[in-house]
Amino acid sequence: MKTQACLATWFEVNGATLVRTAFVSGLSGVVTLEADGELQATALEIEDGKLAAIHVVRNPDKSRLPRQARH
Repeated sequence: MKTQACLATWFEVNGATLVRTAFVSGLSGVVTLEADGELQATALEIEDGKLAAIHVVRNPDKSRLPRQARH
């Protein structure tokens, strides 16, 4: 969760708003509202205590959020 908090701060500095921390496809991550109004899910893949990959989903068609929550 410490990594999530650091990323959330970075997102805010770069024009995004933290919506919530979440598990995204089974990985720790965050959901943000981006400066352009799109929701973004960012998942962090951790291996041996280190960040191995960052997975980002911005396509609203791939989101499981209810349509009304996306606007």
